[in-house]
Amino acid sequence: MPCKRCLARGQTWNGDKPKCAFDGNFAENWNCATLNELRDIVYEGQSPMPPGVDYQYCEDRKYATVKIDDVELANGNSIGLALWVSWYKSRGTTDAAWILAGDEPPRIPSEKELDAIIWHFAKHAT
Repeated sequence: MPCKRCLARGQTWNGDKPKCAFDGNFAENWNCATLNELRDIVYEGQSPMPPGVDYQYCEDRKYATVKIDDVELANGNSIGLALWVSWYKSRGTTDAAWILAGDEPPRIPSEKELDAIIWHFAKHAT
């Protein structure tokens, strides 16, 4: 099932339908509203960049490492240490998103985890 942001937004453009990252295959996402909102937080050109966000640009590839050790889910559980996200140019696909958590293997974030991260950065925006 699509994420709540994709359901609320729907399709607001002509062309291909969105493919929500949370609708079965994260890797085949295109114009997922949750991932778009996350990319807005970490994207270049902000002055200043939000605290805890390290954005990089390398040969049309963009990636960011986001400090999330102070972000918690509603139940109080910690999400992890960092979120790493990567995409190509300003296209609609987010190539990768990984939660890094200590000695655990990297893992794809859940919709709830990204909701908490997005909320955290919106709450702390200056």
